[in-house]
Amino acid sequence: MSVYKTFFYLKRIAILTLKGQKLQVSYCYPADDVCYKGIEISAGEGEDLWKAFANSKQVTWKREADTEDSFLSCQGLDVAVINPLVTQNKTYGLFVVGSDRPTSYNPMDMTFFQQLANQIAIYCQDGALFAEVNRAKSEWEATFKAVRDIIVVIDPDLRILRVNQAALEFCGLPDPEVLGRKYCDVFCTANEPQCAKCILYKALKTGNTINTQIRLEDGRVMEMYGYPASQGGNEELGVVVYMKNITERLKMQVQLLQTARLAALGEMAAGVAHELNTPLAVIIGDAQLLNRTTPKDDQRYKLLEDIINCGLRCKRIVRGLLTFSRQEQYVFQPLCLNEVVKEALKLVSYYIETENINIEQKLDEQLPVIEGNSQQLEQVVVNLLLNARQSFDEENDSERRIQIRTGFDQKRNQAFIKVSDNGQGIPQKILTKIFDPFFTSKGISKGTGLGLSVSLGIVQKHGGTIAVESEPGKGATFTVYLPPAHDFDDAQDGIE
Repeated sequence: MSVYKTFFYLKRIAILTLKGQKLQVSYCYPADDVCYKGIEISAGEGEDLWKAFANSKQVTWKREADTEDSFLSCQGLDVAVINPLVTQNKTYGLFVVGSDRPTSYNPMDMTFFQQLANQIAIYCQDGALFAEVNRAKSEWEATFKAVRDIIVVIDPDLRILRVNQAALEFCGLPDPEVLGRKYCDVFCTANEPQCAKCILYKALKTGNTINTQIRLEDGRVMEMYGYPASQGGNEELGVVVYMKNITERLKMQVQLLQTARLAALGEMAAGVAHELNTPLAVIIGDAQLLNRTTPKDDQRYKLLEDIINCGLRCKRIVRGLLTFSRQEQYVFQPLCLNEVVKEALKLVSYYIETENINIEQKLDEQLPVIEGNSQQLEQVVVNLLLNARQSFDEENDSERRIQIRTGFDQKRNQAFIKVSDNGQGIPQKILTKIFDPFFTSKGISKGTGLGLSVSLGIVQKHGGTIAVESEPGKGATFTVYLPPAHDFDDAQDGIE
């Protein structure tokens, strides 16, 4: 200010910038009650200020009796020079200097004021650009962190440059322990010999987006994309890795496929039933008529009885197949677990017994009624029986045995179905994973890894759970626990 006083006598210096529909004082010297930082000036309070701003032209204001600019009048000034802050055809505000003495400024003075205003305008422009960059950066960072899928930015050496919150939750490490480390040390589950074939190197080399699926040790399936981030020949940006958990989506797809197969099975079973029921009725009827006229000590009597029993068995199998395949309605009603077991055995007992496996039944006749869907629970029992059947080593000549029994656990206050076998058992290292979607120890061609996962989901919707016990070489036991009907509503309250 002292330098300016050498050339000019100035009472007031102020910088005004636009804020919404008003001009706001961003700087003021000296600051007092009538002019201070933050004060806002509307169009009605500063008519001459707003005219200079709208026209982007330098204006000299002088106190007159009829002045309509109340803001400048209140400053105690006799004369003021209003200089628009203009750069690149954009007006950012006003630079105002004024004196409380009668003063006249020559053209060189006015040019100096405007040049000074132009420099201030450049600073305003830089500040606006910086604020815009900061705003865009903040928006980008907020979006980056908010994405619930995993995003990892890596450099050409596969070192981690940036991660979002989902990635930190996935690896269970804080940000400082992740940044700068190798991607493969934190996120990759591949064996070391496979590192040389890492598809991220392929993305870096070719510049093309890569896509693959990886299966984690806990059974989750992740879909991974690698987007090369280099632009304009700058190869230092590396790759943006995007990973999404698609386990539930795949599970749903397989379940939909299974539902479609069941629907097709139902259609087929209906056709088979229609085609077989008539000849079966004739076979059974004729055999019964012949049996009535055949003495019991006649050798043919036993043959006719076999024909009748086999015919009736065929009818029960067809009827059971129809019932099992009609699962479009998930209706809960009172039922007995013994009946669920019997219907499931009708479907698979012959299939199991043809492999020289003995099925033992121990059904508790005092079981309480539960509330559930019989077809869905039959599917659970069928899955457990088929798993037990597959547990036997084909080269083992010892007695093969599957036991299925029902009962009531007083301690748990729950009814149960227990399926036990004396097969190979389940290794301890995979015992905690067998209910994970898509986890299977049967090989790709022998199982989808969904049987136990779907079974557990069905049981949980009934308010129950499945427990497993196993010892390698001595078989396994799966126990389905379900609440009795009077406890069912309370159990459902805790299930989502």
